[in-house]
Amino acid sequence: MKLHRLLIILIFIGSFIQLSGCKHPKPKIGILMHGYENARWTKDKDYLVDNLTKEGADIMLEVANGDQQKQIAQAQTMISNGVQVLIVVAISQDEAAKIVELAHKANVKVIAYDRLINGCKLDYYVTTNSTHIGELQASYLTSLKPKGKYALICGSKYDGNSMRLFLGQMNILHPLMETGDIQLVYSEFTEDWSSAEGALHTKHIFEQNTDSITAILAGSDAIADGVLEVLEERGLEGKIMVSGQDCELDNVKAIMNGTQTCDILKPLKEMASITAELAVSLALKKPLKMKFTYESNGKALVKSILLDASIVNRNNIENTVIASGFHTSAELNQ
Repeated sequence: MKLHRLLIILIFIGSFIQLSGCKHPKPKIGILMHGYENARWTKDKDYLVDNLTKEGADIMLEVANGDQQKQIAQAQTMISNGVQVLIVVAISQDEAAKIVELAHKANVKVIAYDRLINGCKLDYYVTTNSTHIGELQASYLTSLKPKGKYALICGSKYDGNSMRLFLGQMNILHPLMETGDIQLVYSEFTEDWSSAEGALHTKHIFEQNTDSITAILAGSDAIADGVLEVLEERGLEGKIMVSGQDCELDNVKAIMNGTQTCDILKPLKEMASITAELAVSLALKKPLKMKFTYESNGKALVKSILLDASIVNRNNIENTVIASGFHTSAELNQ
């Protein structure tokens, strides 16, 4: 009898040890990057990978280099290989709806990262609040020069963030336009977020306006690069206020030397951390701890997280860019 009880106890202990030694399978998370056309997106990728690694995820990563059909094919391969959640930086916010459709057929959740995917029942969206960014840009420039001729080079016409940026800028500029203090002499969207587009539109600004321009609000630092190039050619560098977005290294240096007026620092580390936590929680079917707002993508109200950015100027680089670890003091002083 005692031997029988001993055997039962040993079997129980063995089973417990075996069960306690079992590990849950790693959550499989896919990251689909559109491209790395500037350093900002490389940072996004690195932050996402670091945070997912800390969360214990098995990561699949692909970059499509601006080819939407390639990105759709990459998504299909990941889905076939058992990915549970896709994090997508869309190339075409409309065509990327195909990725969501493919994912949902396989019961895979999709998180749109920084760019909303339109025309589908997208699961989640994590981004920086572009309307707030536009308000920050316009508020800072008008605080310096509340009167004058302002021009907007808003960003890619194919990216919904450009319209939100424009709305934020107009929230600040429009009341000043009504009083006559600000004259909006140019407002156009670009084909893409490139320096070539920035230069092209800056030349158009000067073709259409013979009088002096007070400020040019550029949708991104790449666009601002093109603006600064044309201003330098005309001997106007530092004489016209220029805003940017993304805090690229050369643009922060341009603020330090007085040729660019301000920039926008996005909370990329926080965005990546939240996205990674969300992705892993969805894969493991854990309760979601974050709070959501809702953004319309033309077909559905999408559960969204919108984070606030910070204005960067010559006086606060140390407390923003350097303090956040986005760039080091050594990098900025090279």
